This record gives sequence, C-alpha cells and structure tokens, in this order.
Amino acid sequence: MSRLLRAELARARARPAVWVVAGLVLLGVLGLVVTAWWETRPPSSAERAEAHVAYEAAAAEWRATGDEQLRACHDEQRTLAPGDPGTYDCALLEPVPERFLPLRPGLWQLLEERVESVGVMLALGALMVGASLVGAEFASGAIATWLTFAPRRGHVFVGKVAAAVLVSVPVVVAAFVLLAGAVAAVAQVRGVDASAPGLPGAAWPDLLGRAARWGVVAVGAALLGAGLAFALRHVGAVLGVVVWWVAAVESALRLVWPAAGWLPLSVNLAAWTWGSSGYAVPACRPDPTAPGLEVCQDVWHEVGAAQGAAVACTLVLAALVLGLVSFRRRDVA
Repeated sequence: MSRLLRAELARARARPAVWVVAGLVLLGVLGLVVTAWWETRPPSSAERAEAHVAYEAAAAEWRATGDEQLRACHDEQRTLAPGDPGTYDCALLEPVPERFLPLRPGLWQLLEERVESVGVMLALGALMVGASLVGAEFASGAIATWLTFAPRRGHVFVGKVAAAVLVSVPVVVAAFVLLAGAVAAVAQVRGVDASAPGLPGAAWPDLLGRAARWGVVAVGAALLGAGLAFALRHVGAVLGVVVWWVAAVESALRLVWPAAGWLPLSVNLAAWTWGSSGYAVPACRPDPTAPGLEVCQDVWHEVGAAQGAAVACTLVLAALVLGLVSFRRRDVA
C-alpha cells in the first residue's frame, strides 16, 4: 500500500493542474497582501491637513467646554456600580491629533480579515485538486491501465484519495505561512500596531485555531472532490454538481424552505470555523388588528461548531461512499 501511495504522489506531482491550482491559490494570497499594503498606507498631505483642521476645531471647543464635560463625566462615573468602568474613559474626552487621522488597521486585524478569504480559496483549490487527480484518470482512460498494475480497486481508491489529501496539505501550510509572514512584514514596514485586542496574547490562539479549522475544511474539500470524481468520473460533472448545490441548496433552499437553513454548507462551515452560526426562520401568527393578515417575526436558530462539523463530515462521507461503490461496481472501460 505504501508503494502504491508513493506512486500516486509521484503521479500527482507530475500533473500540471496541481501546480496551476497551487499557484493560483498562492497568487490570491499575494493579492490579499497587496490590499494589506494599501490599507496601511500613511495619511496623505491632504488627509493630514483635514485632520489638523478638525483637531483645531475640536480643541477650541474643548478649551471652552472641557471642564464642564469632565465634570459631567466624573458625575456619571460616580453613579456606576463598583467595578463597572462605564462606557468610556473620561481621560479620552480631550482631543488629540492622532484620533483625527484616518484609521489604519493593525497586524491582528489585517490577519483576522484575511484568514477566511484564504480558507475559502484553499477549500476551492483542494476541491479542484481532488477532482482533477481522479477525474483525469477516467477521462484519459489511464485508470484501466493502472488497474492492471494494481488490480485491487479498494487500494487504488484509498491511494488516490490519500494522495489528494497529502498534496493539499503543503499548499494549505504554505498559504497560511505566506499570509502571516508577508502581512507581518507589511505591518513592520508600515509601522502599524502589532498587538491584538483584549488581553495580551489572548486573541492570537483564537486566530491560529481558526486558520487550523480552515485547513481541516480544505482537507475535507479534497476528500469531497475525490469522492465525487470517482462517482461521476469527470471533472466537469463534479463542477456541475457544485454549481447545482450552490444554486439549489445555498441559495434557493433558504427561500423555499427556511426551516432547512441548517443544511447549507456555508452555515455549517461558518459554525465550524467561528464556533457558532445560525439561520432565521420566520414565525407567523394571525394579526389581531387586521383579520386575514399575518404578523411574522424571524426566530434565530443557532448552529454550533459540533453540528456544523457533523453536517459537513456527513456530506464528505456520503461522497466517498458513493465514489467507492461506483468505482467497485462499474466498469472503467
């Protein structure tokens, strides 16, 4: 089995489609780095001039009413319960020039805004890698020749599915390492804040965990693509099923049957990567003020991370089982 897997990995490395998909994903990551560079650009001369004018106006008002504002703020603070800091700090009332300049995001915010985009690109890329590695074998007829060297179809199935996963993992790691390193370099050069919100260091494990969960999603997408390709035997057919799912389940189903809002993958992946998600179902009752009419109100239903993972894993397992059954039962000629 190990020799078969090594052979599958060698065949995967030789396929241009794998390198094209990996290159497109990394190019997309570089595009996100370019947007980070743009968002952290220093204020222009015009923006500094506008900020100076606004600051001078605020400073003039502060000189006239600052004592009164501070007194009112301290009076409000004294009415709060012990340990309640209130909604703001009175020391922040006095205007300072920096607050009137355009806000530049810090390192943590730059990464937090881009992890999901990279995760979606990786999932789509892994889906294409899994589908192409298997679909190309059927399209070219090479699968029949391959079975003469490895006649056990179960072993061939496992080898190709495992190869799709192992090929996707380095791309996942490279994409997130490239994102983190390049954005950190941008933050260093631009001189933006490198701290995270909340307690010192508390937000970084959460961000790292979200990236790891998107990595798991990418692995699942590779399995899904390979399973569908074994069942449908053509990359175009796999893409057709994906397009149908997006149109029918992700879009139309929410309008036709809101109670099935737990089924779309977008809801379940959001629950898995963010910890929770949800969907709204309208609850209607007769309008007491207008006979024959109804009053509707959306009721929010929460989807937890475990439920999101269970639904996504069920779809992946269904695709793999369908692909294995089809591969074992149908002729490959």
